[in-house]
Amino acid sequence: MDVDKMQTKLASWSQDPDYRFDDIYNLVYDRDWLRRAYSKVEDNSGSRTAGVDGQTMEDFEEDLEGNLQKLRKSLKSQSFDPKPVRRTYIPKGDDEERPLGIPTIKDRIVQEALRMVLEPIYESDFSDKSFGFRPNRCTMDAIKSVYSNMAPELVYRPWLIDADIKGFFDNVDHRTLEQIIQDRITDQKMRDLIWDFLRAGIMEDGIFRHSELGTPQGGIVSPVLANVYLNELDQWIKKWTDHSKNERVSRWEEGKPSWSFVRYADDFLILTDGSKETAEKMLNRVGGFVKEELNLELSDKKTELVHATDGIDFLGYHLEARERTGGVMRTVPEEAIKDVRGKVTEATNGRTDVSIRSKYKALNSVTTGWANYYKYATNASRVFNDLDSYVWQKLTHWLAEKFKCSRGEIVNKVGNPDTLKLNGIGRTQLEDLAESGRYGEVHQGSNPYLEGEGLKREELFESDPWLAKAEDYEEWKDSRWKTLEGDDWTCQKCGREIKGSSAHVHHKKPRKAYSDTTRADREDNLISLCERCHSELESNR
Repeated sequence: MDVDKMQTKLASWSQDPDYRFDDIYNLVYDRDWLRRAYSKVEDNSGSRTAGVDGQTMEDFEEDLEGNLQKLRKSLKSQSFDPKPVRRTYIPKGDDEERPLGIPTIKDRIVQEALRMVLEPIYESDFSDKSFGFRPNRCTMDAIKSVYSNMAPELVYRPWLIDADIKGFFDNVDHRTLEQIIQDRITDQKMRDLIWDFLRAGIMEDGIFRHSELGTPQGGIVSPVLANVYLNELDQWIKKWTDHSKNERVSRWEEGKPSWSFVRYADDFLILTDGSKETAEKMLNRVGGFVKEELNLELSDKKTELVHATDGIDFLGYHLEARERTGGVMRTVPEEAIKDVRGKVTEATNGRTDVSIRSKYKALNSVTTGWANYYKYATNASRVFNDLDSYVWQKLTHWLAEKFKCSRGEIVNKVGNPDTLKLNGIGRTQLEDLAESGRYGEVHQGSNPYLEGEGLKREELFESDPWLAKAEDYEEWKDSRWKTLEGDDWTCQKCGREIKGSSAHVHHKKPRKAYSDTTRADREDNLISLCERCHSELESNR
């Protein structure tokens, strides 16, 4: 099956709001569909983490074709049974933690196959005002949509309802979601599979808990289901927000307020040019809809009514209208600066027995993703310059400790360590990334599966300040580079020049033969090969 063409067909059929999808379950267990789903999961940076069954991606790939075939058969016979997600917690800030559900490898592949069916269908139904976890849309689209409506020189809507749904992902009502899905998808087998995932349960600290509510965070299909659920809110609020320019002018002349709405996942903002009292009435309306129609509640702690000149924090940016200049300041919050500095400190403390290359890798992991996220802030240049100086200071202290000398000696010997490169790796200069305010047009429009330009997905930045602790991996990168350099980037079997993805490094004696795998990565056990020769050697082992 041509997966791309089939997804385009799904998107095309879904253009008719009355179309009902009745025979689509077969797609989930199609051989090519499952293979594409596996590839997507395998490419994900978190794909190696095991679920409750303890199976890693490496385990699954030991008999890849056999395991995919078993998965296909179980789906076709409807005997596939999702396992509970393994629940863990990750820091969220303010001493809070965010729950994360980790499905098994098999469940991830099936969830991806499911997402590949659902997304082309529902992208036709979703609102232009929804930006979270959708193809060809990103956080900056949502942020720009907000500040464009906050700007006094443009469409000034000074009162903002900053709303947050209380524990959304843990409280999605399964029966309500099932009814919403049934309006579009009448294929009972498809709905049963979705239901099985919703009811698979949670395993936490060895204790099983039924999942009678919610879509586990971390599940591949969860963002699509979340948007399907909250699309009910998006469509309901259109009666206030979907007015043409002429209609808005008429409303203004008649003294009636205009409204704007922006949603990113379970965070949403409603902006108005009406009075504070008008905004308060709307907040009550929205709270009533969320409770009565979605069986959810707005968070009293996180939902508030704010004036644009007092500023608001949205998706990590601080947005504040300036009536005197007519613009909107989009700044990096102090808390975000404090947080990244703390991670830089953590990454440059402790062990000095790691390589400088590893340390650069760790620092780049911390700072580059952060800077790319905040590069559109109006104060990006100043903030990035300050952070560059802070990193330089911390790095020179670490180098001085590593080589048991003074910081001054390090500076005298290597000059600015930021310009130093080892095996092709140097530290990214953050100031060069600043694009203060130059974000382009907000991405809106038709179903992206109809556009034929390929899908882009936002990768939200996550930094690991102790990437340098993964020394086994980093030392392997060093050894790999040195081996390729030593072999003059030439396959040592066929003599072909190798580069990029065709450059492979082979372990003469396999890693599993060593109790200490770092010994396996020594250069005397490594040889440079092209992809074809490497594949032949591995298949003959």
